[in-house]
Amino acid sequence: MHSKVWRVVLFALAIAATLAVPIWAGEGGASVTTYERSYFDPIRPKTALDMVNWLPGFTFSKGDADIRGFAASAGNVLIDGVRPADKQFTLDDVLNRIPADDVEKIEVIRGSAPGYEMLGQSEVANVVRKKVEATSVNLSASDKYYTNGPHAPSATLDFSRQFAGGRQLTAAVSASRYADLAEGDGPRTRTGATGAVLQNAFVNASGGGSTAFGYGVYETPLWLGKLRLNANLSWTDYFRDEADRVGAAVTTLHDHLGGVFGGQANMEIGAHFNREFADGLTNESLAVLRLSRQTYASTLTAPGGQQVFSERDAKGETILRTDLRKKFDAHWSAEASAEGDFNWLNTRSGFTYDGFPISLPNGAATVNEKRGEVAAHVTWSPMPDLQIEAALRAEASQIASRSDASQSKTLFYPKPRLAVTYSPYDGGQLRLRFEREVGQLDFSNFVASSQLSTGTVQAGNTSVVPQQQWVSEIAYEQRFRTIGTYDITYRHSLISDAVDRVPVYGAGGVFDAPGNIGGSRQDAVIAAVTVPLDPLGIAHAQIKGRATLLWSAVRDPTTGEKRRITEEKPMDLSADFRQDLPSWHAAWGAALTGNWTKSDFRFDEIDTYSNGGMLDLFVEYQPDAELSLRAELDNVFSNYSDRLVRIYSGPRNANGLNYADFRRLRMGPALTFSLRRAL
Repeated sequence: MHSKVWRVVLFALAIAATLAVPIWAGEGGASVTTYERSYFDPIRPKTALDMVNWLPGFTFSKGDADIRGFAASAGNVLIDGVRPADKQFTLDDVLNRIPADDVEKIEVIRGSAPGYEMLGQSEVANVVRKKVEATSVNLSASDKYYTNGPHAPSATLDFSRQFAGGRQLTAAVSASRYADLAEGDGPRTRTGATGAVLQNAFVNASGGGSTAFGYGVYETPLWLGKLRLNANLSWTDYFRDEADRVGAAVTTLHDHLGGVFGGQANMEIGAHFNREFADGLTNESLAVLRLSRQTYASTLTAPGGQQVFSERDAKGETILRTDLRKKFDAHWSAEASAEGDFNWLNTRSGFTYDGFPISLPNGAATVNEKRGEVAAHVTWSPMPDLQIEAALRAEASQIASRSDASQSKTLFYPKPRLAVTYSPYDGGQLRLRFEREVGQLDFSNFVASSQLSTGTVQAGNTSVVPQQQWVSEIAYEQRFRTIGTYDITYRHSLISDAVDRVPVYGAGGVFDAPGNIGGSRQDAVIAAVTVPLDPLGIAHAQIKGRATLLWSAVRDPTTGEKRRITEEKPMDLSADFRQDLPSWHAAWGAALTGNWTKSDFRFDEIDTYSNGGMLDLFVEYQPDAELSLRAELDNVFSNYSDRLVRIYSGPRNANGLNYADFRRLRMGPALTFSLRRAL
């Protein structure tokens, strides 16, 4: 069936599922659902993350610590009504440090509700902690064994202390090793334009590294409000070794995130203050400083010569933000906020071939961005089953860069938002959203980089501007049998200044680089379901499934033909099963991830990556409230990782295929033993 027909059919199904609502089903459902601590007793949770993952119909989003700004990097979980002030660690890290015994309840807010900060999300969970004096010290340790040899030990010590008067201190230190599951061993075949085999090879690849971090958060009442101070420091390194054998000839690749000054180091300090005034007025203000630096090198040694790419980066981010919210009554609330950011990056890259330097476009660059945003937001609930949310954000920024050429540009983006939530009967909810979104300016697009395993050196491009899109969305959710839910979402995005791949010309030749390629569109259908299995006689068990289907169309800057957006996964599937066995103080389950494919479209090359489905199993034993033991068997069926590289004789619009390389690497199963002990 033609792709356009599929889009029409799926759009019709989404609308039908949304509108096929039995209006006789009952009274309207509330926007806020509360789950007391006792609700989670059957699963014997260890941390707040266990509890959030068990919430019926809630799809956890951990946020992204690498995107610019504070509000935009949020996930969809609040802690005591506010989002964590720490931008370095994502929400799963933060929630995993909160013992389940410290949680009083969790509120789930769907759509919008007066007085709640929705973080730009359609659903938010609020973890409410107990206000009692308590001390918690936990040791977590694990070791992961891979069938092809390496193992990855890990240890974390976390501490939490609730003092009298609302003061609290939490801290943690951790050190671990890790391995790259995308690496392994397997064959590689090179074919010519006619399909004739030109070369057969065998590839051995391995990758991984070490990482460590420490952090502390102190909270105390101050000035009739609460002050939260946080600081953290993290370090990581990475290596990747690859040997490509063709008969007696061997080509080796060594990637290393490290060097004389270490690997990648990140530091963050922050302060967050919130206060509730009289008459429903609340203020939140924060300041965050992040610093990072890294050293990277990649060396490809082949019988015909040696290529070396090196890169050194230093970057920082400063954020100041204040937010004022007013809840007038049960029907009205308003919010105003202002945020200022200063981001900077200094980078130096070099490339040599057999010792001879080759000039890279924008190989040395200094970039900084000054950005300000103001926002106004109103939530109106004219009746218990209807909430209307209207917002307008306005962003202005100035981006200055010094590289091969110095330039400065000023950007302005108004970002309106309208969201409607209608809960016509108990357990059912319809959500509509129309919004202009502006993508995050990724400073890595300004930096030269390499992928020597495919023979690619990528230039930096200081002309990139953020991608913008108008998003229209309709979603319907239905809850059933206490913990069962299903929801379906249809989203249509009209994109301008799409960020993709473009050719960049320099003294050393033509290079691939990120760049803006004009307008495009993207359609998505997202379905999620949580099914309790008690009606089937499987007590204390549930299955969570999620499927995302994507279609897009963008005009290729080299050929002028329409294609998908670079690195888009057309389909993403996952399913999780868990059964708790209270009488045995145990649980077991499985996680299944579907296969996926994505492609990178370069001016003279197309790289397609595919991963097969993966099955992971676990069993957990908790003899008492202070000890938990867990065993995991990951990658049960030795998941494959494919790469197809098609190299053209020149730009794809005027040159034919030169050759194609296909390889399939497999890494065997991995067995992990872990424990968590309260000290």
